[in-house]
Amino acid sequence: MTRLGRYIFDEAFRPFVFFVAALAAIVWLSQSLRYVNVIVDQGQSAGMFFYLIVLMLPSLLIFVLPAALLFATFYALFRLQGDSELVVISAAGRSRFAVAWPLVILAGLVALLHLAVNLYLMPLGQRTLKDRMFEIRGDLVSNVLREGQFTTPSDGLTVYVRERSGTNSAKGILVHDNREPAKATTYMAEAGEIVAGDAGPRFVLVNGNVQKIEAPGRIATLQFDSYVIDLAPFQSGERGSDRGLQERYLGELLNPQDPELKPERRRSLFAEAHERLSSPLYSFVFVLIPAATILAAGSARRSIALRIGMAALIALAVRMAGLGVRGAVGNNNDLWPLLYIVPLLGIAFGIVWLSGFSSRRRIPAGPPAEAPA
Repeated sequence: MTRLGRYIFDEAFRPFVFFVAALAAIVWLSQSLRYVNVIVDQGQSAGMFFYLIVLMLPSLLIFVLPAALLFATFYALFRLQGDSELVVISAAGRSRFAVAWPLVILAGLVALLHLAVNLYLMPLGQRTLKDRMFEIRGDLVSNVLREGQFTTPSDGLTVYVRERSGTNSAKGILVHDNREPAKATTYMAEAGEIVAGDAGPRFVLVNGNVQKIEAPGRIATLQFDSYVIDLAPFQSGERGSDRGLQERYLGELLNPQDPELKPERRRSLFAEAHERLSSPLYSFVFVLIPAATILAAGSARRSIALRIGMAALIALAVRMAGLGVRGAVGNNNDLWPLLYIVPLLGIAFGIVWLSGFSSRRRIPAGPPAEAPA
């Protein structure tokens, strides 16, 4: 890369990093709020909260990277045009492609990062996040044995323990099972322990009684030395043997192993696979179209805002067309080549537009000088 190319690349790269950080922070914050209640209700630490939102970050990058690249391209070209550096570049005999080429290199790097996120980082983060949420919701020891608190580890189950006496045991226990209000049951015991088993966790209560509503106005009481409550039905969350779209790697999308998978689900997986492979191509669309529109303005500063708006609309229209094709491919997998054709047409449009102006003239060096009187 020439010295000029490195300069233009740097002018776009620095704002790109800034826009990635800013957009990711905004989206990250808004999405992370939904995990606050889970962390508070399940008694998890702040460290666990940050771990969960870090796992969520790759799925946000697939939206943030293209947007940040588009904004960075606008910023770099607008600054070069505003400082009349494009005029200097033209006067030095450089074409519009000399300006656009460093931006295309940046687009290539972003496309590779986008592809890595699509194929590896996003599914890894999403499946790890889902599994960790399952473990948090299913951690009955943390959910049930909270000293001096009434907890609701699952709908219809309320637990109170006076004090913890060990890792899995407690004293002064009250358990209220209200899944069937007409047959609500209350367990009280001096002590108890949560014990893991092949059939799921069990709450073993010692020295207590059971009070159960058998009929309106009639309560049956049973004293016991030892009583076992099966906690397996109260475990919430699903680990999900059928992984979601974002949780599957490319091979699992193209060749799902579930023989009972419904045809519409299989078509959706196939469309998602090609969407992940084709979406990084839009990085080049988001560079070439802004470059073609802004560089065509030359030194006409009054039209630069209009051209930025036009470039943004064209780039957005190309991406929306790609999303529309994604939905069509989900219904008919034979249309999968369109997922690649749409961004390739956008790239070709940008190249033709850029080369069309470049072949006729270089970047204008400024308004013509007035003839002497």
